[in-house]
Amino acid sequence: MNIFNDLTIDEREFLETSVIKITKTYEKGDTIFYEGDECDYIAYIIEGNVIAKQSFSDGHDNIIKVISENEYIGINLIYSSNPKYKASFIAEKRTTLELYSYTDLIMLMKQSTTVLKNVLRLISDAAIELNEHIKLLSHKTIRGKICYLLYSEYLKTGKLSFKIETTKTDLSALLNIERPSLSYEIKKLIDDGIIENKNKDYSILSLELLMREL
Repeated sequence: MNIFNDLTIDEREFLETSVIKITKTYEKGDTIFYEGDECDYIAYIIEGNVIAKQSFSDGHDNIIKVISENEYIGINLIYSSNPKYKASFIAEKRTTLELYSYTDLIMLMKQSTTVLKNVLRLISDAAIELNEHIKLLSHKTIRGKICYLLYSEYLKTGKLSFKIETTKTDLSALLNIERPSLSYEIKKLIDDGIIENKNKDYSILSLELLMREL
């Protein structure tokens, strides 16, 4: 979803020319924002993929979110009383962003109730997504976590076949499990005839069996 959704072409052109839009491109592995940085901009991903990663003193990383094209970074943080990033945001592949400042976003919302509604919807969606991530991690078994993730993708896309735009290593960090354990459980789900998987492409073969694991 974009903050300019549901605007006419003329309305969008007028609003976009009334603010300073910054476009930046990052290469794979570049850090876009560091944990603890002030959130002064919202960043819209035009193309690419970004992971939000927390690093701990014992050397392990925890991926808290994978952000894809047409999604925002900072939309739920920029107007917080403590607008500091709680994770580092790293380009998983070549990524291009559009950035809008705090003051420009305020001006856009003042000029258009449609933009205001879109921003509020995005903030609400971010809160719901956080709650879903908590539910995901609350599953006690690795198999349950994987099945909940796949079921969530099915609900999001409305399709039994979809692509998860992240590596298995990053996916295991997102689920807070070991990489070999992830591969083992995915293989078991394949052997049980519940899913198919090739690289980043997943297909749910039996939604009924998958839901029994939730």
